[in-house]
Amino acid sequence: MNTSRLPAGRPSAGGRTLPQVMDSLGRFFHQLGMPPIAGRMLAWLAVSESGCDSLDAMAGALKASKASVSSMARLLAERGLVERVPVLERRDCYRLRTDAWENVLRTRLAALASAKGLADEGLWLLGEGEHPARPRLESLREFSEACATLERDLSSVLERLRRPGTRARRTSPLPR
Repeated sequence: MNTSRLPAGRPSAGGRTLPQVMDSLGRFFHQLGMPPIAGRMLAWLAVSESGCDSLDAMAGALKASKASVSSMARLLAERGLVERVPVLERRDCYRLRTDAWENVLRTRLAALASAKGLADEGLWLLGEGEHPARPRLESLREFSEACATLERDLSSVLERLRRPGTRARRTSPLPR
């Protein structure tokens, strides 16, 4: 198995190299709420040649401890972003799940949709009278309801994107 290498590449139009883009991806995932090492692991698995690496290989490539990489692999697996794949050398390797980005979106939408209950509780506590916070809590409730609708409709939207001839479809089918 080819591990621990970034593909050789030319600089981008902006003059950045693949390792620089990988670093930016790692920071991007960190901004989405991932621990820094987890973000770097996702970036590594997205751009490495093999797309599937052992904990040892990722620890070496990312210059991180194996314990940290192991903990983050468990976290990423629990969040539905990576999966463990058995390989012949008696070591498991990890790769991005084909539905990883869908899982990120589903998790975010579910979290935002859950704010509706908090907004409703806040409105109940305010009572029926006028209160300066009422419009803000009503806005939060409406936004949360919209996120719940998006969450419910996400499967059908993704199914439409997977149809042949759809510009945004993937090269390989997504699991259901």
